[in-house]
Amino acid sequence: MDVPSYPDHLLSLDEWAALPESDGHHVEVCEGVLLAAPAPGAAHDHAAVTLALLLDEKLPDEWCALGGVEVLVAEKPLTVRCPDVIVVGRSLVDADPDRAPISEVKLVVEVTVDGTARTDRVTKFSEYAEAGVPQYWIVDLGGPPVIATFTLVDGWYRFDGEHSGTVTLDALGTEVAVTPSGLVPAPVNPVAPAQR
Repeated sequence: MDVPSYPDHLLSLDEWAALPESDGHHVEVCEGVLLAAPAPGAAHDHAAVTLALLLDEKLPDEWCALGGVEVLVAEKPLTVRCPDVIVVGRSLVDADPDRAPISEVKLVVEVTVDGTARTDRVTKFSEYAEAGVPQYWIVDLGGPPVIATFTLVDGWYRFDGEHSGTVTLDALGTEVAVTPSGLVPAPVNPVAPAQR
């Protein structure tokens, strides 16, 4: 699919909602400008799904961890992000809106791969902080997997640490043990041919 551009005006929410599905691209809109990037790949997707399932299992029933959900950060100028994992209240899931309002998002996780580090660490970092998202985690797969955690304090994120080994993290007041290296699939060792 060709991703349309809007060089003559900023994209509206109605125009965004009318866009066709984009196979093979990760598509968002920032301040009315359509952004398209290559799909991030299997290791990224595995990490996001694994972490979403872990959070969903450990958090109390009133919270849900979701992946692949659009988040409406601002309507004018339009900013819609598609974080790798979000945590929202179960009541929002039951209401089943087209996209989650940023005011309902309590934790965002972005899984950083080649090409997304600046967006995740700078642009989205400031967007989520300014929108009041209480917690932000960044999983970096650019080398040995690490997870950096941040908590909103006085309108900006406080750095709580970067972890490579198993660590117990606070997720909305619930302790969750996470092993960053366990978020990526283990390499498959080829079977050596039998000796004759």
